[in-house]
Amino acid sequence: MKKINIDLKKYKKNLFTSFSFSLILFVISFVLYLKFSYMGATDKEIEEYIFSHYTWFLIFYNLKILFTYFLFGSVIFLFSVLLDMKKKRMIFIFNFLIWFLFWIRGVKMFPQLFKEQLYTHSAILKYFQVFITDVLPMFVIYLVFIGLIIFIAIKNKRIYQSLIVLLVSFLLIYNFKTIPKKSEFNSDKPNILILAADSLRPKSISYNGYKRKTPNIDKLFSKGVNFLNLKSSLARTFSSWTSVFTSTLPIEHKVRHMFPLNKDIKKGWKTLIKDLNKNGYETSIASDFAGDIFSRIDYGFDNVSAPHLTIKNVLKQRSLEIHYFLLGVLINPVGRTIFPQMSGMPLNIDPYYVTEKAKHYIKGSIKKKKPFFVLAFSSNNHFPYASKYPYYNLFEKEGYIGKHKYCKDDMVKAYSGFDLPEDEKKQVIGLYDAASKLFDDNLADMLKFLKKSGVEKNTIIIIMSDHGESLYEKGLGIGHGDHLRGEYSHSMTFGVYSPFEDFNGRKIVKTVRDIDISPTLLELVGIEKNINFRGVSLLNAMRGENFKGLPVYMETGMWYSLQTPYIQDRVRVSYPEVKSLLDLDKQTGEIIIKKSEEHLIIKAKYKAYQFNNKKFVFMPGDKRNLERFYVDEKYVNLTDEEKIVFKNEILKEFNGKFYLDDKGMVKEKK
Repeated sequence: MKKINIDLKKYKKNLFTSFSFSLILFVISFVLYLKFSYMGATDKEIEEYIFSHYTWFLIFYNLKILFTYFLFGSVIFLFSVLLDMKKKRMIFIFNFLIWFLFWIRGVKMFPQLFKEQLYTHSAILKYFQVFITDVLPMFVIYLVFIGLIIFIAIKNKRIYQSLIVLLVSFLLIYNFKTIPKKSEFNSDKPNILILAADSLRPKSISYNGYKRKTPNIDKLFSKGVNFLNLKSSLARTFSSWTSVFTSTLPIEHKVRHMFPLNKDIKKGWKTLIKDLNKNGYETSIASDFAGDIFSRIDYGFDNVSAPHLTIKNVLKQRSLEIHYFLLGVLINPVGRTIFPQMSGMPLNIDPYYVTEKAKHYIKGSIKKKKPFFVLAFSSNNHFPYASKYPYYNLFEKEGYIGKHKYCKDDMVKAYSGFDLPEDEKKQVIGLYDAASKLFDDNLADMLKFLKKSGVEKNTIIIIMSDHGESLYEKGLGIGHGDHLRGEYSHSMTFGVYSPFEDFNGRKIVKTVRDIDISPTLLELVGIEKNINFRGVSLLNAMRGENFKGLPVYMETGMWYSLQTPYIQDRVRVSYPEVKSLLDLDKQTGEIIIKKSEEHLIIKAKYKAYQFNNKKFVFMPGDKRNLERFYVDEKYVNLTDEEKIVFKNEILKEFNGKFYLDDKGMVKEKK
């Protein structure tokens, strides 16, 4: 091999051109796209507050971004030197082409990240993005890049050097998978692996009858057991996982919205995780966007990998999101290492990273010869249903160019969908189903890893979600946690596969609760139930014994707009829109509820009590209250005596938590 000898003095113009081009791209992004929004929502008042309170923070963080531009510029400089490029014009063109090809790949991989820059900016740019995502094959992008490097290498007689360029480029974009190491170690306790997806509905799994296939989930469920009516007591992530791990209800653990005060979460709860720790387990959680709660609240995990929702991290994410040219370079593990805040971007969800982190934790536990409890919680099924290539157009109608092409667009403005055309609804549902397929494919990857690691025969696998999702069924709108009608938003996916016991693919249709999950898992691994847990084990029902179901309590979360929930016969206790309800914790920078406003959120909650196919819903309002009784989710008009019987069941089940007022309405005690 010819020795590579580089005289850097000869290449000053290469360095100057690369750095100048990087600076130009930074300035273009900063000038053209600077504004602050979250999941598509912008607000002038919020922007003014940010620029008045966080000016220096933004300046220093954008200096880091500028440095990263220069860092990639240095890589291109190295490429140009290795390829012996000397003419200034050719060096400039080379810089342009390298940046352009990385950017094109980024648009292809995560088009939702570039929507503001292209799709919604102008008609010409819109169709340009559609060409990239729908027409231009990914392999062509790679071939053009390789062809460019080889062409220059042949022209300048730098063949060996071009191999270094191609290798470095490969390392910048490739998602390496964790290599499993075969182990003979099997602990005397079963491992527990939970693979969870935010908002994954049991009715959207093909084993349960859905039209679009989820073969890897089906494979586990066919030998395991899954519940079709396991209800989340509050269909929002923070409260739901708290109910799961503490086996208590929101009215008991006090996490009743997504922005609790620190006094309500620093309690030293008795949790499933702490019980497992005491019994020798190493416990770990890996998550992305929707799992930001795990960085804020201490459930007892030994290892936590999750984004942290603070005002500074939100500003970091938005600062990155406007640098579209740099994003093309950062969509890879190297980018996530430099900017870990990318894991909290709603438009950059990739369960690959969650799966890989979970593998890392599993390997660590095996090495320590400890049984593991690992929760891998991904967000791709959460709004805005933004999946990576090639999933985003997997179920798209050919020729669709509407506003929901790459992700759900306007969540806050359009909850109901009453006026949404059918093709738009189908597109959104297709995005959701594509996210389910992405989750299912990552499950397959994890199953292979377990097998190659030699622990599959000692690992109980749980497939679950924190709640469900309404997807325009029967006028129920879209989303979760906003109302209590229908079966979808509160129904959690929960399926158990055990290598020690064949549950014969059993489907359980009776109602059970999120609070029953922890007692069930403890009994599965032979640990005594925590006396502080309200829930009960479901293991006997899973084994096919006679099961009558369990009574379920449910409540709504905090509404994010004045219009929510936009459903028929709507009543509500009024409170301000979300920006007027929230505050910043000055010590932590976390976004919290204003203490003075929290009582309104609690007062306004809809509440429900359900036992199998019968459900009672109470909806308080400013001027009137509504009560609704449902059988099989269909409204029925009960007699006064029948209503009293049902309400007394609520009072009995939740001893001391509720009472009947002088009008016979169910009220929560303060």
